[in-house]
Amino acid sequence: MIDITKLKTFVAVADLGSFSRASEILYVTQPAVTQQIKALEKIVGAKLLQRLSGKIVLTDEGKRIYQIAKSLLSDYENLMEEMSKIKKDFKDTLLLGVSMTLGEYKVPELIAEFHSQLPNVNIRLTVDNSQHIEDGVASGVLNLGIIEREPSEKFSYIKWIMDEVVFFVSPEHPFAKREEIEPEELYKIPLVFREVSSGTRKIVKRELEKLGIIFERLNVKIETNSSRTIINMVKNGYGGSFLSRGLISEEVAKNRLIEVKIRGFNASRWHYIIYPENERLTFLASKFTKFLLSKESSEIVLK
Repeated sequence: MIDITKLKTFVAVADLGSFSRASEILYVTQPAVTQQIKALEKIVGAKLLQRLSGKIVLTDEGKRIYQIAKSLLSDYENLMEEMSKIKKDFKDTLLLGVSMTLGEYKVPELIAEFHSQLPNVNIRLTVDNSQHIEDGVASGVLNLGIIEREPSEKFSYIKWIMDEVVFFVSPEHPFAKREEIEPEELYKIPLVFREVSSGTRKIVKRELEKLGIIFERLNVKIETNSSRTIINMVKNGYGGSFLSRGLISEEVAKNRLIEVKIRGFNASRWHYIIYPENERLTFLASKFTKFLLSKESSEIVLK
């Protein structure tokens, strides 16, 4: 018998082109994903996925099943919505993806508050860079995403809150005693950065290049997808870095990090709530979006 789980797994692998990426977003092991796909192929009686040039793609039979599966999953979400409206204590799941900056700072508090209002629902939170969150929403694996860059055209989106990326060093660093530095002085020190696909890195690169900085000439010696790792490294005396002001505010208040202005540098950005274009939000995704938008700016501002 074909169940919803097998169909969700199949669609996720097909959309993401990867068993490992599907396992991360679905919160299951990679062997479990493989097992689900094999079970579905056994029921259908045909191979549905194949590896081509290092990527997982649909076979001809898989393409036929994929379109029907997408339609069935959409109908299933509509059914869940109607049942949730009829029976207020119905247990449903919100599949939410949040970019690293907000996932490490403000959104967890808001999720906890939202869940206290609907204690019978489940929330599966994926914290990843903006590109991976977009992939998850586009594939239908995630109901809703919050990212830190302007979304691509395949998404509908809502501007949510403004944020600012700032440069910082340890209190012992020579720059810590300066009110402002010149952009060219960044060439002189080692830097630790977020990974290439992160929204934070992309906006910093864009704004520095406006100031004439050749990004590839900077001494980016360490890269990581963890903002907490960056904070700890700089706090312990390693060079400097760029992160959301909200992420470092506590360390700055305790004088364990120093924010340093760069002449002409301004990296303000919006965070966006995204969902697939031309598709309805699920019941829970709609409720959570309205909850986020109901908050006063002073409650969620990143400062």
